[in-house]
Amino acid sequence: MTSLAEFIEPIAGSFVGINRLRLMPDDDYTESAATSSIRVVAGHCAAVEYTWFDGDAQQDGLLVVQGPLDALSAVWMDSWHSASSWLSLAGSEQEGILVLKGSYPAESGPDWGWHIHVEAAGGRGARMTMHNVVPGHEPYQVVALDLEPNS
Repeated sequence: MTSLAEFIEPIAGSFVGINRLRLMPDDDYTESAATSSIRVVAGHCAAVEYTWFDGDAQQDGLLVVQGPLDALSAVWMDSWHSASSWLSLAGSEQEGILVLKGSYPAESGPDWGWHIHVEAAGGRGARMTMHNVVPGHEPYQVVALDLEPNS
């Protein structure tokens, strides 16, 4: 595989699934129904749009990725996590996973990290995970969005 479009094509489509969210590593995950659309845009970029629920309130997000697989750049925004701003990320394809890394300002102290991973799910569907990186600690998973084709 040589391009982002070639990476995305096998997982492109319309999906339904489950979103799992937790804030801290010891918290239980809260599950909600989710939908997603993954597609190639502008011939060479990838767009991942998704929805999920926080209680009864629908939330949505968008990840746009561009560049060669060894030097990706991305922007991500989510109505719940990032509210009115987007997060810039950079990364690469690593063993079949798009690994994107960025950071955001903490209330005090150094910035915290935010990682997003996008991958095929067992040859059918897709998976997107998001990981928080507290300075001085290992990343921990905050979001797992498991998707199956919408049939």
